Amino acid sequence: MKKISLILLSFIINQSLHALVFDLPSAGQDLVGQIQVIITKQKGTLSDLGMIYDVGRDPIKTVNPLFKPDQILPIGVPVVIPSRFILPNYPRHGIIVNLSAMRLYYYPPGQHKVMIYPIGIGRAGHMTPLGKTYVTYKLKDPPWIPPQSIRDFNKKRGIILPRVIRGGPDNPLGKRAIYLKIPEYLIHASNFPQSIGSRGSFGCMRMMEWDIEQMFPYVAKHTPVMIIEQPYLAGWSNGQLYLEIHKPLAENQFKFARNLLPVLKTLLRLSFRHHVAIDWHKVTLAMQNMSGMPTVISDTDVQSSFLQLAKAPLRLPVMKDLA
Repeated sequence: MKKISLILLSFIINQSLHALVFDLPSAGQDLVGQIQVIITKQKGTLSDLGMIYDVGRDPIKTVNPLFKPDQILPIGVPVVIPSRFILPNYPRHGIIVNLSAMRLYYYPPGQHKVMIYPIGIGRAGHMTPLGKTYVTYKLKDPPWIPPQSIRDFNKKRGIILPRVIRGGPDNPLGKRAIYLKIPEYLIHASNFPQSIGSRGSFGCMRMMEWDIEQMFPYVAKHTPVMIIEQPYLAGWSNGQLYLEIHKPLAENQFKFARNLLPVLKTLLRLSFRHHVAIDWHKVTLAMQNMSGMPTVISDTDVQSSFLQLAKAPLRLPVMKDLA
């Protein structure tokens, strides 16, 4: 495991890291959270801040292009935290994973909240299968039985993996794992938190230890899981149309570049429903920037009112594990 920098170690000791937890918006509203801006007060990296503010490595890198992810940041510089989100256009229950956003949305039962987590996803050629599945069971300190594909990959690099790696600090599954109906694809913790919010797995969905520890007790057997690849999200909030554009995954850039029809249909539907005109120049800029943050694309720009200084995320009450 890579050495954790002093800024992150200090934050872990002095504060608990928690997922971004939000009250669900009312019917017809699609956005949660705020775009935050912090001023660095001690040495650290964008990767550290991506972990601390639970947004992940690549998303925070995208909106702060002047700095490299592992570069030590100067003290006194502003850093944008991309912590405002358009909720996926799916029923708000269970788990929804958007591979394009490298993000997991969990709707805990009976809470009227959404918990949003960054995830690490499969590298090119090892994407998680898309579609509907469900939770079959979950384990603390899970053993890892490396699939043959991973054993072969490591063997080519001179690494012979054991047949079984038992739970412990060297186990890539971390301290908790959620098993799905899809064979060999898990939602699990990671002993390499710097990889969260990037492409580095063989298809499993990696989470930070403190994130899955928070979510774990709420997740029951048969919890539905929807895995999608949706780089373009459209939504409505407080009188404005929004567009959230993520860079498509490398192997599917051509497909999504040619297929804007679904998101354009959603924009037009929202425009007609709310009698708000679309500013197509703003749409073009959003598509070019691909910031991964919601951008106002209606004819009145009120984005500045959605910036705030960073504050501590909300917490959910402690839950006992569901059966």
